[in-house]
Amino acid sequence: MAITELIFGKPTRAKIGTVTMDCSVSETHLDEVEITDHPVEVGSDISDHIRKRPVSLELNGIVTNTPVVFLASLLAESPLDYDFAPSFDRVNTAYEELRRIQSDGDLVDVVTSLREYKNMAIQSLSVSRDAATGNVLNATISLREVALAKSLAVDLPVPEAVQNLAKKSKGKVPKSESSAAQGVKSQSILSQLSGSIGGLFGV
Repeated sequence: MAITELIFGKPTRAKIGTVTMDCSVSETHLDEVEITDHPVEVGSDISDHIRKRPVSLELNGIVTNTPVVFLASLLAESPLDYDFAPSFDRVNTAYEELRRIQSDGDLVDVVTSLREYKNMAIQSLSVSRDAATGNVLNATISLREVALAKSLAVDLPVPEAVQNLAKKSKGKVPKSESSAAQGVKSQSILSQLSGSIGGLFGV
């Protein structure tokens, strides 16, 4: 840990989530925009033909089992800084944490010597190791920004055409069995009345 971290409070080494590298070998920062291939009208808004793409970052960092530490307990934010006993395997702890971040799809903040990133996902994790570097984790990590969007639910008014349609007549409604029976009974009473009136007048 560098003395500048204690003075200025900002890490000078790459930090991915809770994993702080002992040394950043290289950093590749990539900002891209997508430019349309179609002709653009003069005076049009720039957003119509240029669209920013998610930023990408590639880090090559090293974690060792024998770090050079200065008052690390004052800034113990990383799981690698909790125990400095000889039996504590910082290399394996860092490797497993990076794998977990990638497999779980966690979005992490990344701090480098050049800039800070938000909502980054580990796209690829490559580790090289040989007999001479058994106590060293040499990892190349590719990260990409994930754009976050919020959904908003809004109650829309019912269109006038739908309201008018609901008010229209639904047509003839089929008669129920009780209505049919009532109709037969009414016809029977009417027939009896007709017969009685016919008898009175001799029809």
